[in-house]
Amino acid sequence: MRYAIAINMDYENQPYQTVRHVFDELKTAMVQAGFRQDGRVFTVELSASEACELARQVVAQVESHHVGANPTYRYIREFYGFDYSTVENLLLPPSEEISVEEIGEIENVEIIRF
Repeated sequence: MRYAIAINMDYENQPYQTVRHVFDELKTAMVQAGFRQDGRVFTVELSASEACELARQVVAQVESHHVGANPTYRYIREFYGFDYSTVENLLLPPSEEISVEEIGEIENVEIIRF
């Protein structure tokens, strides 16, 4: 099952450059841990509990590099997980508006079955 972790940073209340730097560190660490990045969402082929635990470990690892500094969680506004199969792309038309029409045979076309 593909599970997703979303990380939204707190750009509204924290210094932009600092937040950007922390997100870059999180992004690198998440990818190194096996997540695939798509913007602010990171996906991985693990169960929900395994993916969430791994994501928490990644944040803890990044935070360990900032001993004496502000906690990493201070710069994160939202940090949550969800089943990626439930995502609906709103850039596409609703599925009930999509139709598939079968076409007849096309002349001079050979179909090869594997």
